Amino acid sequence: MLSEVEVETPGPRDCDTDCIVMYGGGLTSYEAARRAIDRYGHDAVEIWFADTRMEDEDLYRFNRDVEIILNHKIRVFDQGLDVWEIFHKERFLGNSRVDPCSKFLKRVPLRKALEKQYPSRACVICNESWTNSSGENIHVLDIDGTEIREAICSNCLEEDPEYSSSINHLKLVIEEEGTNSTRARISIRPVQGRVERCSVEGRFVRVVLGMDIIDDCDRLHRAKSYWRPFFNWFPLAEPPFENKTMIIEKLRSIGIKEPRLYGAGFAHNNCGGFCVKAGLGQMVHLFQTLPERYLEHERKELEFQKFIGSDVTILSETRNGERRNLTLRELRKRAEAGEEFRFNKGTACACLNPTSPEVDEIAW
Repeated sequence: MLSEVEVETPGPRDCDTDCIVMYGGGLTSYEAARRAIDRYGHDAVEIWFADTRMEDEDLYRFNRDVEIILNHKIRVFDQGLDVWEIFHKERFLGNSRVDPCSKFLKRVPLRKALEKQYPSRACVICNESWTNSSGENIHVLDIDGTEIREAICSNCLEEDPEYSSSINHLKLVIEEEGTNSTRARISIRPVQGRVERCSVEGRFVRVVLGMDIIDDCDRLHRAKSYWRPFFNWFPLAEPPFENKTMIIEKLRSIGIKEPRLYGAGFAHNNCGGFCVKAGLGQMVHLFQTLPERYLEHERKELEFQKFIGSDVTILSETRNGERRNLTLRELRKRAEAGEEFRFNKGTACACLNPTSPEVDEIAW
């Protein structure tokens, strides 16, 4: 039983790192939060959850269980609107390419909270306001060779000759051998931490995401680009490597039931199994497993078409080289008639890692 679970007691900070876990209410983000607390301690970790007001009811049960077993409070971000209300407000229906729902209910609120909590344009060492600083921008390279920029004032550079020497050495290696050379990757390590976005207290900041190296290799790179200048940490992309089945087994061993959507065949626990980017196969699966929920979305799509005065749809398909809109009603009728649609059960939620920062019209 849950009441019999032995929970961890909060531990002191044992490092100079703050971890913000972008928690989605699913298995991998839970495991990411658990590993963050295990490595850095309770005081260094915050767990943030963006509520779309369209989640499966069992997600909230799982969130309560997670708070108990981790002995850690989840901070909830609620914009007061659900997905369909966002579509009406923006007068734009989400689809496989553009997702205003995730943008306004998840990414933008979380990003703004990060920027407020860890303000930019200050020296990352002494935290002097950049507008009043006499320093210069230092260009360095992340471990994967992607350019980043952070402000380090000249006073701090003069007072830290070892750091200044490391910067100069890194620039020389890059000039001679390029960004992806082994020496460049080694040379970045002494300076990498010093150019990360810092808190007021000078602590380094990690945005923690529950992506695993097995299912989400392409998403790892997109997330790193999107969340700059904050550095990402992907605990599940490091040993011990665990898939969702292994996480479920561990949870069950301490009396915790996994979110029910996993048992229903969904790859994630977001938005009640509904997702504008999920594709035809998952939509059909939603209809087959949770028909009342599907029919509600079908009704709301028709209402939105009347509201906007256009036959826009969430889904589309290409036949004979031509792309056409596909309503949820038509998809349902074809599924009821026996037509089969491929459902990739490995497709994970991509709300927090769009193709580029420009998708949200944000300039970092």
